[in-house]
This record gives sequence, C-alpha cells and structure tokens, in this order.
Amino acid sequence: AELEALRRSAEAARRRARFAQVVDVAAALAVSGVVIFLASINPTVNTFVVGAAAIAVLLVSHLRQRQHRQVELRGLTGSAEEMLTQSVARVEAYLKRTRFSLYAVGPSLVLGWIFMNAVTDQPVRRFLPDLFDAPGIRILWNGGFLILLAGCFIYFTLGVRNGRQELERLNVMRDAYREEHETTDS
Repeated sequence: AELEALRRSAEAARRRARFAQVVDVAAALAVSGVVIFLASINPTVNTFVVGAAAIAVLLVSHLRQRQHRQVELRGLTGSAEEMLTQSVARVEAYLKRTRFSLYAVGPSLVLGWIFMNAVTDQPVRRFLPDLFDAPGIRILWNGGFLILLAGCFIYFTLGVRNGRQELERLNVMRDAYREEHETTDS
C-alpha cells in the first residue's frame, strides 16, 4: 500500500512539474514580450543592455528550475528501497526549486522595477498615467498586486512546509524499510 502511495505521489509530482513547465514558458514569453515592447518604444543602447540583462536573468533562472524539475519528472523504478530513495530525491529537488522561487520573487520585482525606470528614463507613474491617475484603478492595481504577492508567498511557504513533511515521512519509511530488510537478512 505504501509503494502504491509512492507511485501516486510521484505521478502527482510529475503532473505538477509538467504544469510548472508550461507556466515557466508562459512567464518567459510574457517577460520577453514586455522587454521587446519596451525596447521597440524606446530604442536606446541602455534599453537593449538592460533588456538583455533581464532576459539573461530569466534564462539562468529557467535553467536552474529545469534542472530541479527533471528529477521530479522521473518515474519510480527498481526495488522498494530504490523507489523510496528516488522519492526522497524528488522531494529534495522540489524543495530546492520551491525555495529558489520563494527567494527569487523579491529580487525579481526589484529588477523589474529598475528595468522599467532604466528603460523609460522616468518613473513608471508617468509611463502609464491613466493607470495611476484614477484612484479606483490605482487601488485595484495595488491591491491586486499585493494579493498576488501574498498569494505567491503563501503558496511557496506552504509548498516548503509540505515538502519538508513529505521528506520526513519518506526518510522514516526508508529507514524503517532498511531496518526491516537488515533484520530479515541477518
């Protein structure tokens, strides 16, 4: 029953990892589109340099996430102990990827803000005046942004907590299996 639960857990992790890959690609396309748009409306060397730096940061982040996600996408094979070890590696990769995402949110927002200011040579408020002049829209924009930020923080924090609990459970199972296996062998 525990091995079947491991298989179901691995399949759920693969589904989440595939979905996360789609989200990563969509985010990369959105960021690239914004960079291209901003470079086209303000074609200066500064814009291209900052835009290239933003895309480089995005690529490095994407590659790091992809390395961790490859472990999550693998299926479980081998003996029960090997499957437990693979599950532990999968959860550890998930934790690394989730922690990286949690820590990258703040710097990404700061870099985005710096990028907007560097590209437009003016505060964002003047770049999108209609958005910031209407009080109702400004409240919705800022409130929506804060809710989105809080949601990301909660999602990643819960993911880390759940991943730690899963890792602890898998380590206990693996240790129990090893002890049981050692006593039957001796």
